[in-house]
Amino acid sequence: MTPDLQHAFALAARPDAARQVFAYAHAGLAESVGSLLTTASVYDLAAMRSRRVWTDDAAAYPTGNFKRLERNRYYETVIEGRRPFSSTTIEQIATVFFDHEKIKALGFESNMNLPAIVDGDVFGTINLLHRRGHYTAERVAAAMVWQPVATLAFLLLARTGSETATFHGSDASPAAGVTEG
Repeated sequence: MTPDLQHAFALAARPDAARQVFAYAHAGLAESVGSLLTTASVYDLAAMRSRRVWTDDAAAYPTGNFKRLERNRYYETVIEGRRPFSSTTIEQIATVFFDHEKIKALGFESNMNLPAIVDGDVFGTINLLHRRGHYTAERVAAAMVWQPVATLAFLLLARTGSETATFHGSDASPAAGVTEG
């Protein structure tokens, strides 16, 4: 599945546009490259933290919580390099994410983070989890066609106020403001 940008922009014209465009990006990525759990995060680089603003599984990964950022391979690839990041094993994930044990406990061992780039900076990422070995270089390349839709979703979110807007599928949920890790 490839994105229909005309459809994405039609969604952007509706009320609750950010949620609808995130859901469209999620559905497209799940169909085209696969995802068993999808979230979206925004970044506060001055405070070295990220915050989940959209999830398809609020029980496993709720919105609203802050996660600390560390200067590691993930940071260098996504934030500084403005490129997607992927791992195919839990051992690789463990080198960059403090919550690797939670990821493994949920049955996931492969991840991909697709950056949304606005004005030369990473504004947010769509984050995908799957079984071991899933996010190969070929799947990461295939996911890149969804980057414009992801970026549109984050721009719409910014319009609503990224520090207060969080979404779980079609339901808004309040920001918890808790820092994880």
